[in-house]
Amino acid sequence: MEFRETRRRSILKTIIWRMIAILNSYVILVSATTDDALLNALFMNLTGFIIYYLYERVSNQISYGKIEVEE
Repeated sequence: MEFRETRRRSILKTIIWRMIAILNSYVILVSATTDDALLNALFMNLTGFIIYYLYERVSNQISYGKIEVEE
């Protein structure tokens, strides 16, 4: 089965992801894991990568805004 996302689903996913990404950035910057800005940036990107992967896996399980498309 193929699915297509509605515009509403795409917008909602984008807004939720940006909120998660901002929270991730805030936590990394506030905790200032190291004194090296480059290492903090790398850590922020690594955690963002992992969180985004998990976010996509969870969002794929949600049927809201998915339309079944015939092949």
